[in-house]
Amino acid sequence: MAAKLRANPISRGITLFRVAGIRISLDISWFVIFVLVLLALSAGYFPRHFPGQTSQTYWIAGFIATLLFFASVLIHELAHSLVAIRSGIEIPEITLFIFGGVSRLAQEPKDPETELKIAVVGPLSSFALAAFFWILQAFLRGLQPSMIVAVFGYLAWINLALGIFNLIPGFPLDGGRIFRAIWWRRTGSLTRATKIAADMGKGFALALMFLGGLQIFTGALISGLWLVFIGMFLRGMSIQGYEEVVVRKALEGVRVEEVMVREVISVPPDITVADLVHDYFLQYAYRGFPVKENGRVLGVVSLTAVKSIPRDRQPYTLVRDILTPLKDTMLIEQEASLADALVKMSREGEERLLVMSNGQLLGMVTKTGLLRFIQIRQVLEP
Repeated sequence: MAAKLRANPISRGITLFRVAGIRISLDISWFVIFVLVLLALSAGYFPRHFPGQTSQTYWIAGFIATLLFFASVLIHELAHSLVAIRSGIEIPEITLFIFGGVSRLAQEPKDPETELKIAVVGPLSSFALAAFFWILQAFLRGLQPSMIVAVFGYLAWINLALGIFNLIPGFPLDGGRIFRAIWWRRTGSLTRATKIAADMGKGFALALMFLGGLQIFTGALISGLWLVFIGMFLRGMSIQGYEEVVVRKALEGVRVEEVMVREVISVPPDITVADLVHDYFLQYAYRGFPVKENGRVLGVVSLTAVKSIPRDRQPYTLVRDILTPLKDTMLIEQEASLADALVKMSREGEERLLVMSNGQLLGMVTKTGLLRFIQIRQVLEP
């Protein structure tokens, strides 16, 4: 899967480790695909192509091959990410999930040349891995145990297939990003290039879904359903990728201080949750408020925090007890761009950011307000 900005990123999973400051994590859905690949190799591929081994040997070989396959996917994503970092783009996280892996770019590349470098290195890394495993297979052929040779042969084939698949010119696959870079350079418009690449991605996704449907009707239920699911996923990613570029275009050149709410309504920490609901949430219809005491911001209280308190306990629970303490992830500078604010909200899972200077609250920007601003700007501007 191509490296890609995620304005609505995959939910944070299990952290494994960090590489060059990049958080490597597993989404819970990864365990599903791990088991499916393990079953397919241990109970299908290896027994069918390399008969005569014990069941235990097949399962050990399948387990090793599955681990090395996902290590290959991770190397593919790391290749994208390391080139992006060298180009000055922050990569907070790589997540392995049911459809492979995704690198989360904090911003789009600044020019088509950078986009091309980031996109092309992924398939190149897969082809390099395919060559590496093919050389290992050739070097060890004829040696025992023979299943090790079989594992390397499978990894050579699967990395070659991964590289070829990602070269298909449909966004958000690497080939789609390569096509977008070329079209971007030709037209000078990232938005137009993304629209064309995304349309090609949707077309490819529909073709996969159609092919999957044909396989289902011919009796290949599992492989057919898998193609349909992949097609649905790629189609959604294509649509989302184009929408993200449109959003960034709408936010381009606009600073936080230009649209932030300046008259921020704050709440004291020592009122009860029942009073908070009646006097603030129901009266102002906001989903969260800063909490201030003697002019100092203590944190933020949200509707989610209120919902966690049983109704019979709300008259006896203070706002102080349920607020989220102030931290850097809640803050944004007034000179920052709205695009940066949206990325930070998505990355940190925040619904609102506080604009502060020297400990004083200057304003607040919310995700709802940003989306409303985008809608208005799209209506007013051609």
